[in-house]
Amino acid sequence: MCNANQEQDKMRPNVDRILAALYFVMGEAQRRGRKVSQYDLVKTLFLADRAHLNEWGRPVTYDNYCAMLHGPVPSLTYDLLKGNEKAMRDHHLHGLPWKSVPHINSTKHFFPVDEALDPQDFLSESDIEVLANSLGVVLSLGFGQIRRLTHEDPAYVDAWRGDGDRAAYAMKLGLLFDEPNFEQAATLAEYSSYV
Repeated sequence: MCNANQEQDKMRPNVDRILAALYFVMGEAQRRGRKVSQYDLVKTLFLADRAHLNEWGRPVTYDNYCAMLHGPVPSLTYDLLKGNEKAMRDHHLHGLPWKSVPHINSTKHFFPVDEALDPQDFLSESDIEVLANSLGVVLSLGFGQIRRLTHEDPAYVDAWRGDGDRAAYAMKLGLLFDEPNFEQAATLAEYSSYV
């Protein structure tokens, strides 16, 4: 999805953790009486991955982030939310544990969960806590506030080139740390192959 890749810190996304994280966030939003859009989901995962990386030394999903017009986007997560058939085939998925429901009078789609999946099979307590907290941030802020918050992230600022609304540029994992850490990013990239 991204226009350029920094192979030295490219992680191997963990599809089980991505699905479990998305499913948890969708279900948690439903429990809170809220609907979540694709935008809400990708921003929640970004905030959660970044927070967990800085608190616990690893992200929740191991997804790779791209800088796009409206902020950071987890690449495989985005493909799955879009129902990208190639991404699903590449990851041996024959379906997803949610459905995309168009919102009346809007281009937004919402994602109610419709199958029994236990996110705790793939996520730790700390993963679930940071996902719930990140969802709270996203639900409490409006589009403009979330956009501003994520556009100020150093990894996004470094990657974004601003030459088109469909552009996507690879973000450097090492810049997602509060203190840039490319050595730890390389270790995580290598480790992600075994998770």
